[in-house]
Amino acid sequence: MPTLLQDIVALVAISNPLGALPVFLSITQGATPAERLRAALRAAFAATIILAVAALAGRPILAAFGISMPALQAAGGLVILLMGLEMLHGAPTRVQHDEGQQATTDRVLVPLAMPLLAGPGAITTVLTLSSRAETWPDTMMLLIAVVSVGAIIAIILGLAARLGSVIGDRGQRILLRFMGLILAAVGAEILLAGIYTFVPRS
Repeated sequence: MPTLLQDIVALVAISNPLGALPVFLSITQGATPAERLRAALRAAFAATIILAVAALAGRPILAAFGISMPALQAAGGLVILLMGLEMLHGAPTRVQHDEGQQATTDRVLVPLAMPLLAGPGAITTVLTLSSRAETWPDTMMLLIAVVSVGAIIAIILGLAARLGSVIGDRGQRILLRFMGLILAAVGAEILLAGIYTFVPRS
């Protein structure tokens, strides 16, 4: 259970649904509450599918490229750590907001679901966590974590208008830094776990 909770916290931190609130509100500006709710569910579903595919196909892809699990843990942990440090400085993790004239439905999928919610950082995190899943029950636990994060995303985006007004800009910046600290800690732990396997044991 602690591992499941840790996986959920790591994925929530890197997907950062609260940080996606301004983009979601912009995309659904002028929409009715029902339309905004449908958009939130659509974005959460798309992000969940993307991360679930990464969790299931991650190990075969790594095997095809000859990448060892400890190496992925070390590299993935480093990436997560760096993203956490970037968030600590109050900056989103290199996501560009599409300013084109796409339909709301398309913009919910791109750029909101991907790459904002299920971007390279979240996919890297899932791949890294899947490297620790040595059995099918472990993989199921990771999938449960992914689905749980999808539900959290749906709830947060579903309450977007209310949360945005309550938290405010300053609150969002503070939350971004806090999630960055959590993410940096998780990344450091994964990085050290990967390095540990290469250290000679007496």
